[in-house]
Formats: sequence, C-alpha cells, structure tokens
Amino acid sequence: MPNGTPAQQIADLISTPLEELLVALGSGIGRAQAELDRHSIEIQKLILEDPVLSQYGLEATWYQIPKTELELKIAVALEQPAPKAEPSRVAGVIKKPLPRLWAQPVNARYTNQFSYDIQAASTVKLSVVAVPPPGAAALAPALTEEAALAAALPHLFTDAQGRPEPRVTLNFNGGARAWYIVQTAEQDGTVILRALVKVDDETGRVLEHRGGPGS
Repeated sequence: MPNGTPAQQIADLISTPLEELLVALGSGIGRAQAELDRHSIEIQKLILEDPVLSQYGLEATWYQIPKTELELKIAVALEQPAPKAEPSRVAGVIKKPLPRLWAQPVNARYTNQFSYDIQAASTVKLSVVAVPPPGAAALAPALTEEAALAAALPHLFTDAQGRPEPRVTLNFNGGARAWYIVQTAEQDGTVILRALVKVDDETGRVLEHRGGPGS
C-alpha cells in the first residue's frame, strides 16, 4: 500500500481532482453533440448545393442529446493547502488557497489494494441538460436576399437588363452563416447546374463560386 496522505495514495492510482473529472465528463458530452451538429451541417450543405434538392426547401435532420445523467461511485480524499501557501490574485481579487477534493473511481483494483469498503464510496450524480438556443434572432441573416443576390450577381448568368437568367434559388444556412445562390436551367427534362455562389452573411464577400460566366 502506498505511503502518504489519503490524497497522495489516491493520486498514485491516477486519480484526478473532482473539478477536472466533471469538466472532462461535460467536455465529452459536448464533443459528441458537436459531431452530431457537424454531420447535420454537412448534409445541409449537400442539399443547398444540389440543383434539384435546393429547390424544394429541404432541411437536414438535426439530432440532439436532450439530457445526460451520470452516476459515479468514487472514493474521495480531501487535500488541505500547504500551511505556507500564498494567496493568489485573480483579476485584482485575492483568493485564499482552498482544500481540494480528489476522486478515484471505485473499481476492483482499488477495492482490493486498499481493502476499501464499497459501502463507504461517495456517489456523484451529474445531469447535463440541453438548453434552448439564444433565440431565432441569433440565426437570422444579417444580409437581405437582395443584398446576397447582388453580391453573387457577377458570378451568375444575366439577361440584357442585368437580371439573373435562368432560374435562381437563394438559401440561407444559419449554421454556416452563409447564403447559397444556385442558378439552374432545365434541358430535356433534366435540371442542369449553371452556377453556384456561396456568400458570407456577415461581410457579403463571395467565399466560393462554381460555374457561371467564363466557366
């Protein structure tokens, strides 16, 4: 059995401060949700860039982890600050050293090595709940359809009056914060992509364009 204080003994078994354990759990849930969101964004981009699908107002399916509940059985040790530990100053506020909790998941190795009674284990319950987005205003476009079309116009086919010709479809993607302007034509019953322009919603700058005059 390792020597030292209970906190040192737990640290020898790759324990972690309780706050770091909770942060790691929350971070893992956040990364999982981010991957789900990233997948939906990629599907939405494919829809918006497709000359046929983009005309039907289709939207990608969004998946959400509404609630995650965790219950951990851990052994807890209290580490007191060193007697001569100096207070720290954060943003002008003096903070005194505080005791720190160390947590070690109770497993067979820990139980056998320390003859630990599992009945004495502490239980940490954590619920991570999804909250509503900031509001529809957060996803509202900064540019109007007219402004987005004007930015894309140099990369579109136009008639003698400078109007886009043939058909043009505009779609705003709130996740990408960008406008997708798709110009198509129909030939023998087949929809043909003539031009695709992606416009940044914040700056009105053309981020990407395919087809169009001169292609």
